[in-house]
Amino acid sequence: MKDYIVKEKWVEIILENDKTIKVDRKWVDKSMKNLDTDIEDVLLMYLEDNDILINEEQEELDKNAKGKVKLVANADKPKKKTAKERVQKENPTKELIIQTIAKTLETLDTNNIVIENKTKIITFTMNNEQFKVDLVQKRKKK
Repeated sequence: MKDYIVKEKWVEIILENDKTIKVDRKWVDKSMKNLDTDIEDVLLMYLEDNDILINEEQEELDKNAKGKVKLVANADKPKKKTAKERVQKENPTKELIIQTIAKTLETLDTNNIVIENKTKIITFTMNNEQFKVDLVQKRKKK
């Protein structure tokens, strides 16, 4: 940092290569108060934090870190869960109801009576229209 100029709303920092950087005056004042330091230290801190100015300590740490960093390409791949086979509970009451409905449909003028699920679904055709009966058992109230 070559020099700095304090203005009303910002502080202009002039670098050795004559590049000018503006820093918000409120931020500078707040940092000076919080860190209990002078304006030059705050401006140097700003330049170092934003990688505009690099000090010797940072260069040394960067050199040490570059040789020790290991990259692992396949670190933690998410594991896929194996699908468990669903086991349906036997329900003789529902089976009996479906069987009774199927027998009753046979007495009517119906065609293509198919029990798709022995405890749940019957499909059939009547008067050239397709129908589906879905049996649902409600849960008991708590």
